[in-house]
Amino acid sequence: MKQSRVLLIPLAVSIMNKISCLLRTHRLKWELRQKDLAALVPDTGDHRVSYVERNLRPPNVREILAYQLIFGLLPEELFPSLVGEVEDAVLRNAYSLHQKCEGNTSPKAARRRAFLEAILARAADRVGQLAL
Repeated sequence: MKQSRVLLIPLAVSIMNKISCLLRTHRLKWELRQKDLAALVPDTGDHRVSYVERNLRPPNVREILAYQLIFGLLPEELFPSLVGEVEDAVLRNAYSLHQKCEGNTSPKAARRRAFLEAILARAADRVGQLAL
């Protein structure tokens, strides 16, 4: 995997990071109060929606899944900043792990490298699609 291809990914992610959370926008689109939305999300307190909307607390996995179901939107459509941060960290870690496997010629290492290259290739394809 070329290093230049990997370096493009954080640039696209940083563009997405300009908008941290679109939860409030979608809630208001449907005339829902924070209390209404909190009532739809299992095991959440009344103030959680406010904290997430104001970026004071990240949504947990259960909340992300609930919001996806409620609004019919992908997590990156509701939380582009959070998804971008996680994606950036995973890609950095995958690239670093790939570099560590570089000299190892064992079949296990080759399989691991192929898996890591697939992760990086999917990310590069995704960035290419965003650019269109």
